Amino acid sequence: MKRYSVILAAGKGTRMKSRDVNRSKVSFPILGKALVNYVLDVCEQLDTKENVVVVGFGGEVTKSLVEDRATVVWQHQTLGTGHALMQAAPILEGKKGHTIVLCGDTPLLTEKTLNNLFKKHEKSEADLTVLTAVIENPKGYGRIIRNDKTRQVLAIREDKDCSSDEFEVCEINSGVYVFNNEKLFKYLKLIKNNNSQHEYYLTDLIALFVRDDLKVEAYIAEDAQEIFGINDRTQLAYAAKVIKKRINKEHMKNGVSIENPNTTYISPDVTIGKDTVIMPNTIILGNCEIGDANFIGPNTFITNSNIGDDNKVSYSKITNCKIGNNTEIGSFVEISDITVSDGEKIKR
Repeated sequence: MKRYSVILAAGKGTRMKSRDVNRSKVSFPILGKALVNYVLDVCEQLDTKENVVVVGFGGEVTKSLVEDRATVVWQHQTLGTGHALMQAAPILEGKKGHTIVLCGDTPLLTEKTLNNLFKKHEKSEADLTVLTAVIENPKGYGRIIRNDKTRQVLAIREDKDCSSDEFEVCEINSGVYVFNNEKLFKYLKLIKNNNSQHEYYLTDLIALFVRDDLKVEAYIAEDAQEIFGINDRTQLAYAAKVIKKRINKEHMKNGVSIENPNTTYISPDVTIGKDTVIMPNTIILGNCEIGDANFIGPNTFITNSNIGDDNKVSYSKITNCKIGNNTEIGSFVEISDITVSDGEKIKR
């Protein structure tokens, strides 16, 4: 069965406090990559056949980041998450398959968790499966309301609307859902905006599905950290710390030595060969390919460059360069947009 994705990326992100009034929240970067592109990365790992990104506030910025990878649709009025999803109807309505709906500000989601979500959805032949998490302090999150006996998901209750009993529920909504695609767009037409905000809420679909005896399931994420969303700069820094740790750990597992992971920053699109040593205070961003047995750093900044094998690079800044093998660059060298031939030495 085909898989599709819709990424909701139309929000303002007021709490990011940017001086640029046209800057979308999902355009903020972690290690040189925009938040929305982390979400697109994981969708592509799920082998989705079509990815749709819903843009709104700061939409031109977001569009420029994703239009080579996804279909862009516009939410011109801020009328809620359900309304945002409606904008994908011209692209996906009527197609057979399953659609995953995600938010563009959740960069910590992993392919493993979302694949498990899909598997639960497909194996149980559900019409809707929501990704949930169990946390100690659920204040501020929508609660997953279940039947006490059958444990069937009945509704998602927003924090402000919880009864005293519901307020104690620790299973929360992640904002990630997998739907039977045909039923998704059928039922989107039924949700109403008769609430205090006069918005169309995506979460209202759960109650509609339950009302009509459609099958609603939940998959509880093993690591609640993955559902973390970004709303301000403090949360952005926290997510960056998590992603940096993941990336460095993966490189070390693959044969790269990182002398001090705490002070080493590597973009997710960087490849590094075996037996390369990364010294402290090194930053490698963008699309970089670094070969085997290099000695990189300390205090080195590299972006969008290719580096061959057996090179020594220290106390240097390298931008948009192609470097051969057995070269020596540094100390205190800055180079950009050049090719360095095998065996060359560039020093101050």
